[in-house]
Amino acid sequence: MNYFKQIWYEMRHQKMMTWVSISGTALSIFLVMAFYMGDKAKTAAVAPESDRDRILTGHYIDLSNEEVGYSMSGGISYETAKRFYEGIEGVEKTVYASGWPETMNVGVRGKKTIPLSVKKTDSGFWRMFDFHFIEGKPFDAATVESGEKRVILTRSVARKIFSDEKVVGREIMMQHVPYVVQGVVEDMSPLLKSTPSDVYMPLGPSDRTDSENHMGNIYAYLLLAPDADVNAIRGEVESRYKRFNIVIEKEKKGLKAIYHGQPYDAQTIAAADYGSNTTPDNESKKNRTYIIYIVLLLLPAINLSSMTRSRLRHRVSEIGVRRAYGASRLSIVNQILGENFIITTAGGFIGLLLSFVFMLTLNNLFFPTDTMLDSVPDANPTLEMLFTWNVFLVALVFCFVLNLLSAFVPAWRASRVEPAVAIARSK
Repeated sequence: MNYFKQIWYEMRHQKMMTWVSISGTALSIFLVMAFYMGDKAKTAAVAPESDRDRILTGHYIDLSNEEVGYSMSGGISYETAKRFYEGIEGVEKTVYASGWPETMNVGVRGKKTIPLSVKKTDSGFWRMFDFHFIEGKPFDAATVESGEKRVILTRSVARKIFSDEKVVGREIMMQHVPYVVQGVVEDMSPLLKSTPSDVYMPLGPSDRTDSENHMGNIYAYLLLAPDADVNAIRGEVESRYKRFNIVIEKEKKGLKAIYHGQPYDAQTIAAADYGSNTTPDNESKKNRTYIIYIVLLLLPAINLSSMTRSRLRHRVSEIGVRRAYGASRLSIVNQILGENFIITTAGGFIGLLLSFVFMLTLNNLFFPTDTMLDSVPDANPTLEMLFTWNVFLVALVFCFVLNLLSAFVPAWRASRVEPAVAIARSK
């Protein structure tokens, strides 16, 4: 107990140095956690995308014909997507949905309609993604195959159209065509990439026919088995591209599909640094991220190290007096390191708190969404999407190690100075 009282006494009598040191650590942790949270919120595995880290996405197709000198790229058709992604070893299930939602006018018969985002899905979509149904049920295979006029609404849309969320069995008009509400699901964050929409409808027969140029608006979602080899899966898709090119070259001489590394994981999708006719550069992205983390940690830590050395220089006489009264070198070093540990811990948790407040209150600045969703206009990330203890602890340990290295050598040197010399230096 006396040991901690001594540490607290020294910190209270060097308030300026103590708070500057705490602020330096807090700044370092704040910068790292804010940057990490900005990335994690875009790839977090939360409902209804609870298996996001196991889902790969295949969407674009890039076609070129060097003989006639043209190329085209964009969304892929349903049948062509099945050629590339259906029945791959190591994939538990593959489901299909429209890639980017369409905007349709939706409302109650005889009343004003509102433009809403509409996503079309197959029946497997509702088994892969764990939507929370407030009422009703998802589409089954028969509903999708027949193309029945049924829809699923989000809670916010149900309230907006009917002023209620218990609306299963009621009728809405979409583009002047009647549809029956089959279910109502909880709203979701637009930071999610695969599931958000205002309205869902079956991926009907007309949406599943192949086009002459193999293009369309379909995304394939692949749920990996726990022990799946992602590289092997991509290798299989690439080989399917080669077989596909043999077929289409016979149809149109010189035509071929260019493989760009699909299907993509959540990190690649979130980075969005590729197009339908380019290949993502994941290694460069990772390297840039690591460099940013190192810089964010090192710059405040270097300043903090200088402050620690300055703080110890002002305590040479105190160390000399304590040595004169019999204090051992080890006890002096331990006290200084104990102060350093308390400062690092306090600064770390202050930085963590600041990063939470910063990201949650200014989320629209850091999480701009290009979604057309009417039901959830703001990003509103949750704590689950922003935070994991392991990254915070790694950053905190890194700061502590740097502080320890900056404090240990000066502390050990100061403890070795003879008491008379130390006292004389302070005069």
